[in-house]
Amino acid sequence: MKDLSCWGRTRRHWVAVLTIASLSGCTGLGAVTLDRDRLNYTQAVANSWKQQTLLNIVKLRYADTPIFVDVGQVISGYEVEGTFTAGGSIGNKTAPSAVGDFFNIGGTGRYLDRPTVTYVPLTGSDFIRTLMTPIPPIRLFELIESGWPIGGLFNACVQSVNGLSNSKASGTRRAADPDFFVLLKSLQRIQDSGAVGLAVTPGKEKPSEGMVLFFPTMPVPPDIEKEREQVKRLLRLDPGKTEFRIIYGAAFQGGDTVALQTRSAFQILLELSSYIQVPEDDIREHRAYPGAQLLSEGQEAYPYPVRILSGTSRPAEAFVMVRYNDVWFWIDNRDLRSKASFTFLLVLMTLSETGEKGPSPILTIRAN
Repeated sequence: MKDLSCWGRTRRHWVAVLTIASLSGCTGLGAVTLDRDRLNYTQAVANSWKQQTLLNIVKLRYADTPIFVDVGQVISGYEVEGTFTAGGSIGNKTAPSAVGDFFNIGGTGRYLDRPTVTYVPLTGSDFIRTLMTPIPPIRLFELIESGWPIGGLFNACVQSVNGLSNSKASGTRRAADPDFFVLLKSLQRIQDSGAVGLAVTPGKEKPSEGMVLFFPTMPVPPDIEKEREQVKRLLRLDPGKTEFRIIYGAAFQGGDTVALQTRSAFQILLELSSYIQVPEDDIREHRAYPGAQLLSEGQEAYPYPVRILSGTSRPAEAFVMVRYNDVWFWIDNRDLRSKASFTFLLVLMTLSETGEKGPSPILTIRAN
């Protein structure tokens, strides 16, 4: 009768052999890991992008220097090694082994993943172009035409319309003109009704110079017509006209023109920093700028674009969080408005990029 325990040991030995052999034959290893690695790296890059943006918003509130670093490349290299050894001695009937029959199988295997991440600091002309260039008006109106809410876009990205000023984030914060928020609400109601449009005159070298904002001549409900009249009054537009040129500028140019002064990505970040819940001691001791200036009682206000909380303990429910000066700053994962605004900010920051990027210094760090 066969020794079953011996057979079990032999089977385990051959399983080990096959396992090592499979490690040694690494054909197709990269393809096998593609799905896993692509999703993992995508999630990691997205999280670091959010954290970097939030950290820079916080730093601006504290008059600190914002720094942006892009992930240029992620190169993941795999290495698989395996060795196998076998040996033994088997006796026979005429000359039995003094120590008995034996057979040894051994093996070792090693799997290494050595990703290399390339970081590109955003400096020099890249920094100026991406962060300091105002968003072209045509980019905003393309978003409006595709369905993005005009009220939220103007609140975040527009500094003034025909001289009607939005709030100004700086060391001495100034509240927006009260009528600016009245304008936003009227524009939003008109957009929701479909009674506003954008046209671009063909054949222009600069499309933004040929943009026209128009109110369709189709019949509209009386309440929407009142909103149109209010928009024209607030912007000092000719009440008899239905089409108005759109230009970039801060000053009023006449009753047939809408002068739009847009913000840069840096201005947007600075503005959002005023909505951080900063510890009172930091404001009182002049380590941080004061927050957004509230409107007087009875004046219309537009909903806050983002709410950034702070505390000394790590938050349990955070959409994004960073630690700065021993204080945690975060956006609550249950605050849909703030999450949507923050995500939209990441998209908006790409709208100010123009032209090809020049060569930049590259820092490459081996991850392990």
